Amino acid sequence: MSSSSKKKILLLPCIAVLLGSCVNLKHVGKFSETSIEGIEQYETISPTFTKVCLQDCQQGHIRTLEIHNTDCDCAQNQKADSITQVIYNAPRDYFYGLADLSQNELTNYKTDDFTKALATGDFGPIQLKETDVQAYSDISTLLLRAFTDSYRRKKIKEYVAQAHGPLLKLLRFLELNLTGNLSGKLEVQKSGLKNFYFDFLKDKRLSDYERTKFAEDYFRRISEITAQQKELETFAEILQEIAEAHTTLYNNVSNMTNKEARKELERYGRQMNNTVSSLRRM
Repeated sequence: MSSSSKKKILLLPCIAVLLGSCVNLKHVGKFSETSIEGIEQYETISPTFTKVCLQDCQQGHIRTLEIHNTDCDCAQNQKADSITQVIYNAPRDYFYGLADLSQNELTNYKTDDFTKALATGDFGPIQLKETDVQAYSDISTLLLRAFTDSYRRKKIKEYVAQAHGPLLKLLRFLELNLTGNLSGKLEVQKSGLKNFYFDFLKDKRLSDYERTKFAEDYFRRISEITAQQKELETFAEILQEIAEAHTTLYNNVSNMTNKEARKELERYGRQMNNTVSSLRRM
C-alpha cells in the first residue's frame, strides 16, 4: 500500500470524528436555544414587585377615600425588581454563550451587565444571601472570561462544568423569589381585597344590586391575581426543567455525544416547549 493511500485511510477516521462531533453537538445547541426561549419568558410575566406595591398603595387610598397626597413609596420594590433583573441576565447570557460554543462560534456579547456587583442584605421584599451573591459572581466571572478570551467549542466542557453549580443556584433564586416572595405579596393582596369588600357586602344600607356589583368586582380582582400567580408558577416550572436538563448535560460533560443524554435533552426540550406554550396562552 502506498504512503499516499495510508495517509488517506488515517485521515478518514479523523474527518469522521470531526464531522460526527459537529453533528452530535447540535443537541447541545438546540437545548441552549430552547433554554433561552424558556428563560426569556420572564420578560413577558405581568406582575412585578413595583406593580404590586403600587396596586396596594392605591388600594389603600381608595379605602380611605383619599385623592390628595397619594404618592407611593415603592423604592424597595423597585430595588427588588432591579436585583431580580440582574440575576436573570446571568443564566440567560450563559445559554447564549453555550449556543455559540456548540456551533463553534466566538462568543461576542456585551459584558457591561456582568460587571455589576451585588451586595448581601435585605431589600424590602427580597433578601440576598452570601451564597446568592457568590453564585452571581462566579457565573459573571466565567461569562466575562468566555466572552473576552475568544472561547471556542474545545472549551465547552470547561464552560458547562464551571457554570453548573452557580447556574442552579441562580435559577433556584429566581424560582423562589417569584413563586415565594412575589406570589406571596399577591396572596397578601388577595387578603386585603377580601377585607375591603367584606364591609360593603355586609352593609344592609346598600341595595342588593350594589352589593352584587361589589361581589362581582371582588371575584374579578381575585381571578386576575390568581392568574398572575399561575403565570409565576408556570415560569417556575420552566426554570426547574432548565435546571434538570442542564444537570443531565453536566453529568455527561465528559462524553457530550452520549446517545442517552442526547435523548434526555430532547425530552426536556419538548417538555419546555409545552410549558412555554402554556405560559403564552395565559
